[in-house]
Amino acid sequence: MKVNNHAVAVTTLFCFFLIVGSINMITLVLSSMILMVFLTRMYRYVRRSGVKSIYFFLLSMLHTVTSLVLYSCKIFLRAETIHIYYFYFWLMVYLSVLYNFKQDAGKIAVVQSKNTNHILYCNKCNIVRPVRASHCRFCDVCVDRYDHHNIWFDQCVGSRNHVSYLLLLLALINLTFSTTWDFFSTACGFVEIWEDFSVPNCKPYILGNKSSVLFAIGLFSFAVLLVTVFHLLIQIKLITFNLTGYEERCLKRGYPIHDDLLRSHYYHSPFNKGFKQNWMSFIVSVKQRVISKQADTV
Repeated sequence: MKVNNHAVAVTTLFCFFLIVGSINMITLVLSSMILMVFLTRMYRYVRRSGVKSIYFFLLSMLHTVTSLVLYSCKIFLRAETIHIYYFYFWLMVYLSVLYNFKQDAGKIAVVQSKNTNHILYCNKCNIVRPVRASHCRFCDVCVDRYDHHNIWFDQCVGSRNHVSYLLLLLALINLTFSTTWDFFSTACGFVEIWEDFSVPNCKPYILGNKSSVLFAIGLFSFAVLLVTVFHLLIQIKLITFNLTGYEERCLKRGYPIHDDLLRSHYYHSPFNKGFKQNWMSFIVSVKQRVISKQADTV
């Protein structure tokens, strides 16, 4: 059988982080730094080379499975009922939305075109792209209203799964918040700050050179939580100005795109119709894309 090197590498690295990081606080800090450096270098390599890799997707799935196993074994009998319902509800939402997100992102059908001098002509797919579409170098296809290729989920974000991406980020935020809170509270206990308000007491772990598997996975979940919130805020900003991530990157780098329509700052771009109109157009366009997707399946 053919062994996937990415699967072996990500499993070894994540297990190393959990095992070594659960010894004490010093080993947790060292293993976290090694993991962060490795992920940063791998991220830059994938971005620069344009190589399609499932490394980050496997890492996210391994984190989800590990959190589920630890939650079921360590937290299920200790946590409050509302916390248990909260965790499993968002876990189901996360998995269902992830399945929808991994479907078609808005791939444009390849129809040969002889108009090779058109500014929107793609010399790789041999088609004239619609306005706001772009070619994904990872998937090697043209995607309608291309936003970006998300390497953590190994999928493009386009016209047909953009709303699924927003829901996926929202579900992941709630899921990681639940795991972070419950893992920290189980490992560290609570300390009361104000009357009827308590937070996890991680001071003995930080100052007392202690650690555990729950504390290590909770720390990893907290890092995922911060990154996911950051990405969600970026998406909200882009939708507010009716732009895609690809268009914003081109504007920052000064690249002419879409027949030189977007040379100016995105505040003054022709796609920006105001806060209310931008969100209404995004919601309406999503409904239209869902209807067209259902018509294609029929």
